[in-house]
Amino acid sequence: MQFIRTITAICLLIGFSLPMLSPVVLQLKQLHVQHEMLEKLEKQQLTSVRVKAAIVQWVKPQKECVLGTEMFDVKKIVVDGDDLVLTGLYDAKEKELKRMIRQQSEQQSKQSKQTVQLLSALALPVEAANVFSYNAGTGIPKNLFRQSFYHPPFLGFLTPPPRSV
Repeated sequence: MQFIRTITAICLLIGFSLPMLSPVVLQLKQLHVQHEMLEKLEKQQLTSVRVKAAIVQWVKPQKECVLGTEMFDVKKIVVDGDDLVLTGLYDAKEKELKRMIRQQSEQQSKQSKQTVQLLSALALPVEAANVFSYNAGTGIPKNLFRQSFYHPPFLGFLTPPPRSV
C-alpha cells in the first residue's frame, strides 16, 4: 500500500512539474542552437548581405539580428555609409524555436484567461453577480447589499469640513 502511494505521489509530482519545466527546456534548446550556429560560423561558407542600417533589428548587439522575418548570425560587419554589409549565416532553427516559445506563451495566456473565467464563474453565484435585483411586483430595484447605520468614509461626508480662519 505504501509503495502504491509513493508511486502515485511521484507520478503526480512529475505531472504537475512538467508545465513549469517546458519553458526551461525551450531556453536550453535555444542555447544549444546558438552554440551550434557559432560552430557553423567557423566552418561553413558564410553569406554576405547588404542592408540599410535602419532596417536591422539587433537581438544581440553586433552578434545576432533580424532581417525581415529571418534570424541572421553575424560574423563580420562592414559599415558602408548608410548601409551595412553583414557576413554570417541565416538561422532557421532559432527562428523555429522563437516561434515555438511565442506559441507556448500565447497558449498559456489563453489557458490562464480561461482559468480566471472559470474561477470567477464558480466563485460568484448568479445572485451576487447582479448587485440589484428587481422585485417581481413593483419593478423597483432592490439593493442586495446589507444596509448599515455606519457611514464609511469613502462614501462622502454629511457635512463640509470646517473652514480655517
